[in-house]
Amino acid sequence: MKKKYYSFFALVLSASIALSTHSTLALEGVTQPTAETPSTGAAEPVTPPVDNSTLNLSLEDALKAIETGNSELKLADSKLLILDKQNQQALARHTINLTVVDEDSKKERSLNYLRTQWTFDNAKHDRDTKLKALKVQITNEYESILTLQQQADNLKTQLANLDTVINQVNLQIKLGLKIPSEIYSYNAKKSGLEANQKMIINNINSSMITFKQDLGIDLNRNVVLTSNLIQYAKFDDSDIDSKIAKAIQNNYDISKYKNDIDITQVEYDIDFYYSDSNADQLLLSIEDKKATLANLPVTQNVNLRKDYNNMKTLENTIEADKLTVEADQINIDVMQKNIDVGKSSSLEMIALQNTLLNDQYTLRQDINSYLTAVTNFQNSLDM
Repeated sequence: MKKKYYSFFALVLSASIALSTHSTLALEGVTQPTAETPSTGAAEPVTPPVDNSTLNLSLEDALKAIETGNSELKLADSKLLILDKQNQQALARHTINLTVVDEDSKKERSLNYLRTQWTFDNAKHDRDTKLKALKVQITNEYESILTLQQQADNLKTQLANLDTVINQVNLQIKLGLKIPSEIYSYNAKKSGLEANQKMIINNINSSMITFKQDLGIDLNRNVVLTSNLIQYAKFDDSDIDSKIAKAIQNNYDISKYKNDIDITQVEYDIDFYYSDSNADQLLLSIEDKKATLANLPVTQNVNLRKDYNNMKTLENTIEADKLTVEADQINIDVMQKNIDVGKSSSLEMIALQNTLLNDQYTLRQDINSYLTAVTNFQNSLDM
């Protein structure tokens, strides 16, 4: 990767500057200023054509699009290019074996290349970590939009069913079988469902805007999500203690701090040799870093255990949600029997159906939260 970044540094860095905003400006028909005819104005920006085509986007394709469309990742890549160049320059100065004549030349020969390499390696790791986090984020956004769309469809069905009931009641009123005031409660229920539907649609539109921005998709472009909702599956926590212990042992931050301490020790030795006043501060810094390094396993163990417990709590929440949905369905079945024998009204059924829809929506939201927690926990184990 380093070779690739180094070889194409100039080209990609220039491109990254041009791509740092969502809009693209182009200048055409600009006359170059001369001594005889100075330039009198700026060229008019050319607005790129709006892409009104429909983009059918699967979750898999959305995740692939992160590396080419996400602005945060582009910024991280641009940073890597700069750090790679700095590292190559420091390494070149190290390898030519400069004559050591003072503190600065000693650092050029023995220190700077170590620090720039350390900084570059950490930036690469941070970039990989950012990519994993973005994949979790995009997946969550994708699933949340699908969930909202499902709820909007359910509300649309509810409203259609309610309209049928309202038409029946109006007919009965005309025939004198019901009094006019009986329609009021049905109309009130319809207004409530319509308000809920509008809120859901607004949430879909807002979520879709964020989703498009995160993937660098034209905000004016219509996007259709083609994947189905991810099904609920419990995290395999067999031998969890061993998995956590292995994650702690392989924690990247351990090697990061060890290398940092070694490099700081080299810097201290140089400063101490040349009686640099910064030497004492470096010595304190080394001790602080050693203390942090010693606490890393404990801190990571606490964080992993906390994340695991939160995940198990969500599992219990989902099981409770399932029981609630099952109870809603039983209530609907009983209500239907009562309606068939004339003991209950259609309005009571609509209320129960609305309760079922809301509880199903809550269940799906909790499943989405759980899936996100599982992926984050797995990423923490793999760091």
